[in-house]
Amino acid sequence: LEEVLSLKDFRDLKLEIYYNGDDNLTEFKIRCYKKNGGYQYIGSYTPDFLIIKRDQKIKSIHKALIVETKGEIYAKDPTFQKKRAFVENIFCGENNKRYAYKRFDYLYLEDTLTEEARLIEAIKIIKTFFVEE
Repeated sequence: LEEVLSLKDFRDLKLEIYYNGDDNLTEFKIRCYKKNGGYQYIGSYTPDFLIIKRDQKIKSIHKALIVETKGEIYAKDPTFQKKRAFVENIFCGENNKRYAYKRFDYLYLEDTLTEEARLIEAIKIIKTFFVEE
């Protein structure tokens, strides 16, 4: 978090970052479903961080990067894996279709990566997702 906040790209793009990882402190939760003939509810998902970019004219959220950090032991949890798959494969795609632009993206960072590798991944997505065409 500290390193991301100090990035020139982060500051230049006027991004905001919010800790979201405590489901008792936040209202941003994603209701997750598994495709099973129809859709079966599998639980609520509270990602760790949100990085957002606002539309400066109307001050509303224009883009949101959902960031999840996990320790290796928790990453293998079957319930988490189902929720992650839903967010990556259905939530972001369906919402992006609804808004007719790439409004949501997802970044997963596991502690099996080095700190440098995690930072490189964060920089890469910040430079691609938040930069307007």
